[in-house]
Amino acid sequence: MLQQVRLLLFDLLMMNREKAPGAAENPPRPEPLSRKFHLVDFAAHYQKGFRNHIVPIIDVPALVQEFKSYGCYATYFFFSDELLTYMSAQSGSPTVSSYEGKVWAPHLPIDLDHAELTPAPVAARQLSDYFIDRWQIDPKGLQIYFSGLKGFHLRLDSRIFGKLAPERGLPALFDALRRHLAQEIAEPLRATIDLSIKDLMRLLRLPNTIHEKSKLFKILLSREELRVFDDRRIRELAKKPEVASRD
Repeated sequence: MLQQVRLLLFDLLMMNREKAPGAAENPPRPEPLSRKFHLVDFAAHYQKGFRNHIVPIIDVPALVQEFKSYGCYATYFFFSDELLTYMSAQSGSPTVSSYEGKVWAPHLPIDLDHAELTPAPVAARQLSDYFIDRWQIDPKGLQIYFSGLKGFHLRLDSRIFGKLAPERGLPALFDALRRHLAQEIAEPLRATIDLSIKDLMRLLRLPNTIHEKSKLFKILLSREELRVFDDRRIRELAKKPEVASRD
């Protein structure tokens, strides 16, 4: 099954790939992705201007601490210095808006939400089981978060798909994967998968930060906690940040 998903990824990448005129058939060996694609757009509730603050990913923990973990976000796609060049060429206040360069992502995020409390955790359980039992991924490649309000965020390590190269078409590829996954859960739960997080500048709430409405933390849950804990117990855990594994 996972091999079929990898083939789907390959097909989607090939459809979205744009080959530059005169590009070499054997380009130079690229820099490690963690070094070249290392920038994110960081945003915080009390940060002046909220967003358009491009920083190295290694600076994010200190920024979260600076803003006391309150309402902190970052893009889930990572950018190269090309984004800074794009912004520096603008007149007026630089913005990330309309940027269309290559991006990379260490994780495929899946945002599960619903107006009612029950559907999102049920969908999170079904998808978690699907990844482990059907795709047979390493459980360490899946992270499960309570969002801090009523939703759940799943993060799949992108390495399970093989070596995922930076692409302009990566947002479209991730969108196609989420739409595929929506068909793999029970029909009443399909609407819990947020399909609007497909743009390359989409912000996601950072782990261990405080939700502005509930004042609860976005916390990491084990599969067992997701399976056995009810909403009340999860919310009780989310009153404080995750400091160590509860396993």
